[in-house]
Amino acid sequence: MITIRDVSKYASVSVATVSRVINGSRWVSDETRKKVLAAMKELGYQPNSFARSLATNKSQTVGMVVGDLSGPFFGEMMQSAEQIVRMADKHLIITSSHGTVESESEAIEFLLQRRVDVLILHLDAMPDDKLIELCEQLRIPVVIVNRLVPTMEEQCISIDNELGGYIATKHLLEQGHRSIACIAGPIYKSDSRSRLNGYRRALMEAGVDYNEHLIVESDYTEEGGKAAVKELQERNLSYSAIFAHNDHMAIGAMGWLKSEGVSVPNDVSIIGYDDIIMARYVEPSLTSVIIPVSEFGRQAGLMALRLSGEQQDNVVLRFKPELVIRNSTCRYGR
Repeated sequence: MITIRDVSKYASVSVATVSRVINGSRWVSDETRKKVLAAMKELGYQPNSFARSLATNKSQTVGMVVGDLSGPFFGEMMQSAEQIVRMADKHLIITSSHGTVESESEAIEFLLQRRVDVLILHLDAMPDDKLIELCEQLRIPVVIVNRLVPTMEEQCISIDNELGGYIATKHLLEQGHRSIACIAGPIYKSDSRSRLNGYRRALMEAGVDYNEHLIVESDYTEEGGKAAVKELQERNLSYSAIFAHNDHMAIGAMGWLKSEGVSVPNDVSIIGYDDIIMARYVEPSLTSVIIPVSEFGRQAGLMALRLSGEQQDNVVLRFKPELVIRNSTCRYGR
C-alpha cells in the first residue's frame, strides 16, 4: 500500500510538503505542487479523506436541506448544486424536511452530526426569527435558498416572488380579465404569501376589487389544483381566469376543468408559476412565471464554496421573475 512517505521520497520533498499539497495549502510553490501531484499519480496514491478531514478540521462536505426529494423543482436545484460542489472535489449530502419546523430542525441536526462544512437550506416552515437565531448559534456558514430573510440578505439566494405574482396577474388583466381566481400555495410559506401580495397589488392598480372568495389555499400538488378548482366551482362564483401559485396546481386545475367540459383558454385562462419542463408539453401549453431553479442550486453551491474559503466568482443573490406566454391564456371573450 502506497503511503505519504512513499510519495515524499518519490518526489524528493518532505512529508510535510506532501501534506500541504493534499490539504490545498497556498504555502507551496506551483512547481513543487506539480511535482507532488505527478508523484501521487505515478504511484497511484489516494489521500485518506478521513485523515485529511482531521488535519484540516473540515469534512469536505456541504449539507443541503430541501422540502422534498421528488419533483422537477427540487431535482433541478439539487443537481446543479451538486455539480458545483463536486467540481471543487467536495460532496453534497442532501436530506428532506417535509415542511414542518420540527422536521426541518431534525434535518439540520442530521447534517451537523455529519460535520458538514456549510449548510444550504431551503426551509418553508421555520419562521424568520427562529431561523436567524439558529444561524447565529451555528459554528458553520449557512446559505438560504428561495427566501429572503431580514438581516441575512447577503446569505440568501432568492427571487422576487411578489413581482412574480404581480406580473402573472397583470398579464391576465391586460388580456381583459377582471374576475381572476387564485389558487394559492400554503399561506404559511413566504413564497406563497409574496405571490398573493403581488396578485393583490396588480388588482388594486387595475381598479379591480379583491374578492377573498376567489382565493383557495392548496398544497402545490396536481391533486391540490384539482381540489381547489372543484371548490371554486362549488362556491358558484363567476371567473374567467385562474392564477395558480405553481405549475403542478395549474396543470391539475386545467385537467379538472377540461374533464368538466370547460375549454382552456376559451372559457377559462390559466397561468402557472415555476415553468417546469412539463409546462410546455401539456395541452394547451401552460403560460407560466419562470423561476431559474437550476440557477438557484448553482448559485447556492458557489456561495457555499465561497463561505468555506474557496475562491469563487461573484454570486447572484437576487433574481427577477419573467413571464413566458403560451397557449393556456387568451383575451377575455375571444
